[in-house]
Amino acid sequence: MFAKNESAPQGGQVPSPAAKAGEKPSIISSDLEVVGDLKSAGDIQVDGRVKGDIRSRTVVVSVGAEIEGSIFADNVQISGTVKGQVEAAKVSILKNSKVLGDILHDVLEVESGAHFQGACRRLDNPSGSKPNRAA
Repeated sequence: MFAKNESAPQGGQVPSPAAKAGEKPSIISSDLEVVGDLKSAGDIQVDGRVKGDIRSRTVVVSVGAEIEGSIFADNVQISGTVKGQVEAAKVSILKNSKVLGDILHDVLEVESGAHFQGACRRLDNPSGSKPNRAA
């Protein structure tokens, strides 16, 4: 009787930059702390705290989120705090974020107001050397 609108986001969730139609990211909510490594073939959105490495297609680090460990992905968007190495084809460090560690990238975007302390180096072949970083 009532049609469900599939395109409207539910629960205030914002789709990740690389989300495909109908896919939702795995979310580490703001009240959750995970100790250990995370691995996903899809997308991961961190709103809480992770102490461990993350391997995924896309990783979104939300405002207020904290990660202590390395991130390996195709696309990484950081609005929170990351203490560790980031390796991705595309890395976006947004304003008010804090990254303490080295970044290996193909494309690197750093907004005004972001804090980055570490070295950055362009990957020679980011998509060819590791076709799926989550694997």
